[in-house]
Amino acid sequence: MKQGVKIGIVSGARLGFGSFILYCTNAFCFYIGSVLIQHGLASFGQVFKVFFALTLSAVGVTRSTGMAPDASKAKDSIASIFDILDRKPEIDSSSDVGTTLAAVRGDIEFKHVSYRYATRPDVQIFKDLCLTIPSGKTVALVGESGSGKSTVISLIERFYIPESGSIYLDGVEIRQFKLSWLRQQMGLKTIIDNIAYSRQGHATEEEIIEAAKSANAHNFISSLPQGYDTSVGERGIQLSGGQKQRIAIARAILKDPKILLLDEATSALDAESERIVQEALDRVMVNRTTVVVAHRLTTIKGADVIAVVKNGVIAEEGRHDALMNIKDGVYASLVALHMTSA
Repeated sequence: MKQGVKIGIVSGARLGFGSFILYCTNAFCFYIGSVLIQHGLASFGQVFKVFFALTLSAVGVTRSTGMAPDASKAKDSIASIFDILDRKPEIDSSSDVGTTLAAVRGDIEFKHVSYRYATRPDVQIFKDLCLTIPSGKTVALVGESGSGKSTVISLIERFYIPESGSIYLDGVEIRQFKLSWLRQQMGLKTIIDNIAYSRQGHATEEEIIEAAKSANAHNFISSLPQGYDTSVGERGIQLSGGQKQRIAIARAILKDPKILLLDEATSALDAESERIVQEALDRVMVNRTTVVVAHRLTTIKGADVIAVVKNGVIAEEGRHDALMNIKDGVYASLVALHMTSA
């Protein structure tokens, strides 16, 4: 706003100055011309030749001053474009720098992590987040909307960098890992983008069918007109929500990630589709380190650990039954609210 006001003042001043010069030129020509004609020192034609020459010159000056703001805007725009092109990202997904592990167990630990979104620096998402996710266990993250549940997954995959604190995978700070390798160890499934998973290299038909069976997707795929070769349209437009979910789960199974990240995996599904998808997820999560973000609390009752995120920290942590027994507990309140709204 300040820059806009400044540009407006400068533009108005330039336009006013240009118009002032033009009108002064006209007045000067008419006055001097009339004096010269009166004393016989110039003819009427000669006066108007000079008048038009000076007037056109003044118009040119006025128009050129009006173009100055446009030139300034163009200069600023070019500068911002080159700033973007020359910017060195904090998280460079194309970099090959970093270490790897020969074998991944899947132990994840958050130690005193603080974070704010770059676009909302005044909002503290996490201020001292401490969370342990044991290898091979399922940890569910619950909490109010905007509490930062999905941000936990983004931090694990290094889409964001914490302001302070550290995140460890198998005892190694994740910023030390090669980024492409780190993300290859994880399978991220979001309902919004319905991200497709694939294995590096080639998979056999038998492996694909086995993954589809594990995801409860084989039966409906086989019933399609051309089976596995059926065209489903752009972005799977011919598939239902539950079918898209199961295909995405099958791709995650085929990838066989050591760490599985599930962000609202059953949202926007009807009860029957949710049951089928949940059964598929239960199979996938066996012996994998799994982080689940869910608003539907019924889908995470069987989790090994349920962590309740509130005000940027872990407010409660434990199994479903233990958390329900906490008097006036945050988790118990969320369950009661969920049951009331249902």
